[in-house]
Amino acid sequence: MARTREFDMDQVLTQAMGVFWKHGYAATSMADIYAATGLKPGSLYAAFTDKETLFRRCFEVYAGHFRGTLPRDRDGLDAIAAWLELQVRLASEDPERKGCLIVNTIAERDQHSEATKALATGRLQEIRDFFTRHLAIAKAKGALAPTLSGEIEADALTGAVVAIMALGRAGADSQMIAHVAASAVARLAISNQTIKNNN
Repeated sequence: MARTREFDMDQVLTQAMGVFWKHGYAATSMADIYAATGLKPGSLYAAFTDKETLFRRCFEVYAGHFRGTLPRDRDGLDAIAAWLELQVRLASEDPERKGCLIVNTIAERDQHSEATKALATGRLQEIRDFFTRHLAIAKAKGALAPTLSGEIEADALTGAVVAIMALGRAGADSQMIAHVAASAVARLAISNQTIKNNN
């Protein structure tokens, strides 16, 4: 007969995620996880098998939170600007300056299995896909020059998000973090203004 689990799985994953997010995968010991969750080794290993599997489950929880930050009430340039503004706030207003678990995981890629690396790369691709989608919408609305490369701009915007989160984790000045986003939005605004001037 299967043993009834005596803990809240969602709560444990959230608690463990917080530890991995703050300290990084390599610097987090199982003792840290036991202390954060209040669970004993037997219970954790029975539920998750090993540290890497537990991390992946936590990473998936984080990815769900990340998707929830994507704008759903606007599109095109408005969506891009709003999401970058949100990322600046998340990076600079977090008192613990944890950064982004996706970016942190990519930075620690040598510590992870191929399966975990694939998860992190997939989430980075989701960020790029968000920008690609809304750049295409902006172009269709005539808000961007037809000659502007959506591929190049999507890469540049993804790089801006990585920079914002890395600077946040590094404890950079909030103004510096904001400038990264402002520069990325300004590039698109110039294209938009050029179209208006030519009409």
